[in-house]
Amino acid sequence: MAAFDRWLFRILNETAANPVLDAVMPLITERAYFIVPLILLWILLFWRAGRRGRIIAFLILLVITASDQISAHVLKPLFARERPPYALDSVRLLVDTTRSFSFPSAHASNAFAVASFVSSFYRHTKVFLYILAGLVAYSRVYVGVHFPLDMLGGAVLGLAIGFSSAFLARRAFRLKSSGEKPPSDSNSAP
Repeated sequence: MAAFDRWLFRILNETAANPVLDAVMPLITERAYFIVPLILLWILLFWRAGRRGRIIAFLILLVITASDQISAHVLKPLFARERPPYALDSVRLLVDTTRSFSFPSAHASNAFAVASFVSSFYRHTKVFLYILAGLVAYSRVYVGVHFPLDMLGGAVLGLAIGFSSAFLARRAFRLKSSGEKPPSDSNSAP
C-alpha cells in the first residue's frame, strides 16, 4: 500500500503539474485565503438563518474543533507518518510545510467534516461543499505536503465526525434538513 501511495503521490504532485494549477492550488490549500470569506459566511448563517441557523453555526465551530483536534493531536502522533518532503527525495513543494506528521490530513478532515455536517442540514449545498472539500484535499497532495492516503484518511475521519455530529444535533436540538417536513404531532387535534 505504501508503494502505491508514493506512486500516486508522484503522479498527482509531478506528472499532473501545470502552470495554472501551480498558481491556483497554493491559494486553495492555504487557510489564510479562506479565513475572511468563511467568517463572513458563518456570520451570515448566524444572523440571517434564525434559531436553526444559529445552532448550526455554533455547532460548525464544535465540528471543526473536534475534527482538527482528533486528526492533529490524537491520530497524527499515533501514526507518526512523515510528510512527503521528509520521506521522499526531490518532492515538488509549492508551499512551506512543517515537521508535523502527515496522517491523517487535518485540512481534509476539517473540510469533509464541515461539508458532511452542513450539507446534512442544507442539502442544496452538498455538491458545492463536497467539490470544495475534494479540491482542498487534492491541493494538499498537489503542493507536496501530503500523500494521497493522508487525504483519504482525513476525508473518512471528517465524514464520520460530520455525519455523527449531524445525527446528534438532530436528536439534541430537533433540527431538520432544509426541505424536510416537521414531524406530525399525534397529540394535536385535526
